[in-house]
Amino acid sequence: MNYFLGVAFILTVLFLIRNFNNKRRLKKFKARLFDQWGKEKKDSYYNFFSIRKYFDNNLHQEKAYHIIAEKSKVDLDIDELFKFIDRTSSKIGQQYLYFKLRTIGSLKELLKFDELVMLFQKEKELSISCQLLVSKLNATSNYYLEELINGKQIEKPKNLWFIQLLTAFSILSILLSFFFPLFILFILPIFCVNSVFHYKNKGNVNYYLQGVSELSKSLKVAKKLSKIEAIKTYHKDVAFIKKINAIMLKVEFIGFEKNLNNEWAFRAESYFFCV
Repeated sequence: MNYFLGVAFILTVLFLIRNFNNKRRLKKFKARLFDQWGKEKKDSYYNFFSIRKYFDNNLHQEKAYHIIAEKSKVDLDIDELFKFIDRTSSKIGQQYLYFKLRTIGSLKELLKFDELVMLFQKEKELSISCQLLVSKLNATSNYYLEELINGKQIEKPKNLWFIQLLTAFSILSILLSFFFPLFILFILPIFCVNSVFHYKNKGNVNYYLQGVSELSKSLKVAKKLSKIEAIKTYHKDVAFIKKINAIMLKVEFIGFEKNLNNEWAFRAESYFFCV
């Protein structure tokens, strides 16, 4: 009994220390945001190959009033202009800002967007609170979320039925081997064939893994932002949140398997993703 009480006490102390450190770190980060609010970023690295992905893949360009072409982009030095005006706190924010720079919408859209800009300029507390939320999406891997949503979709392999059949047969062989040891002989060749398909499909699955693992985090941020009254006034249609919620079970499963970081987990994940 004393042993369990001791373990519980240690775990409680560790939890309190971690919670205290997180709050202190958040307080320092918030103070830094206040200090740097509206100031130009310095010594920042800009990966324009990833930053421009949303602009390259976005279908809204078809409805835009005007698109700044590549030649005009070079003439206007858009990349340097982007660096000068960038005040974003997330990788997704960078992608959206670049899209807005090169995609000129209608006058109505511009005025509506300007209302939100003016709101954040006037309400510094609101701006900082939103920055705290979106800063959770500032990892380099967040660039891949856009590719997951708007990038070219990979088709399911034509031999998927055969992969599923092999998987079912391997499980069946393992179960039958407890009663008929001879079935153990089938396990190794099935495993070898499965491994060939696994490594061929591994590149395709890896294509999505980075974005999938960030989708859950992005959804949590979107939910919190959608509850802010000022944001709700600007973004009234948040039906997309419910649509993403519908696939969160698969997303969480894939994200969990990715974090395990081992080949056996990856094999199960590949099969689950294809199904």
